[in-house]
Amino acid sequence: MKIVSLLPSATEIISRLGLEKNLVGVSHECDFPESVVLLPKLTSSSINTELSSSNIHKSVMEVMKRAVSVYDLDLELLTSLKPDFIITQDLCDVCAVSFEQVEQACQEVLDKNIRIISLKPKMLGDIWDDVQNVADQLSVDEKGREFHEEKESRIKALQTRHRDGTAPKVLTIEWIDPIYIGGMWLPEMIAIVGGQACIAESGQPAPVVNREDLEKIEPDVVVIKPCGYKLEQTLKELELLKKQLPDWRKSPRIYLVDGNSYFNRPGPRILDSLEILAYCTYPDRFLDFGECYKKGFIELGSDLQLK
Repeated sequence: MKIVSLLPSATEIISRLGLEKNLVGVSHECDFPESVVLLPKLTSSSINTELSSSNIHKSVMEVMKRAVSVYDLDLELLTSLKPDFIITQDLCDVCAVSFEQVEQACQEVLDKNIRIISLKPKMLGDIWDDVQNVADQLSVDEKGREFHEEKESRIKALQTRHRDGTAPKVLTIEWIDPIYIGGMWLPEMIAIVGGQACIAESGQPAPVVNREDLEKIEPDVVVIKPCGYKLEQTLKELELLKKQLPDWRKSPRIYLVDGNSYFNRPGPRILDSLEILAYCTYPDRFLDFGECYKKGFIELGSDLQLK
């Protein structure tokens, strides 16, 4: 069985199900587990991801305005790999190769018997269902059930440790300029760890806000995890962050999190993301998570300087 994954979260699902050995090709953004980096890359981006968040946003908007895909799919390489399954997504044309691109490729140049598995998660339940659906279609349904049991156990452990009636207000930021607030599954995650989500609604796209909008709320915790950004890239935009965030009367705890690895990939590491979020929300109660994931986040002072 030969599998192609055109989505980082799908690659992580495949690996979690014990099928990494069956992967024959991945997207250019697939980087976990590290061993998949050596596999053939089937996609490329027309956007320079080393630009500032503002310039990346402008570039993406310009590409979308021209009705051109942000991503290119190497059809020649895809044809040569002769996959049995292609796993892609049907949620966000800015996040990965679109479902239409893959479907068109199968109709025009690939074997029409190739099975396409398309993921479209909006809520946490969708993410868990996607893992089991992929497991079922790839005939490793027991591995999917094992993940379900692990998920249930880890979430129950989180909820047991924070039950005391408090609900800190948590603001998650997934893009810096313009400011996008974490939507889709993020509000659910905040509720699971015992917090109260600011602005965003479960299952809805990330809302765009401005500084004036943020001035109207008083968050207790701010988690900044730009989609696709590693910590070092986010650190380069600290001065911009200072301009974007208001001077709240009560200074919240502010964390920068590796947005490339956590929160934004709807796959198995959402469980790790929940544990990071639990620490950010209740650091005194989840010191073990703070230690476990210390390489994945940084706490800033009220002046947005490194502590």
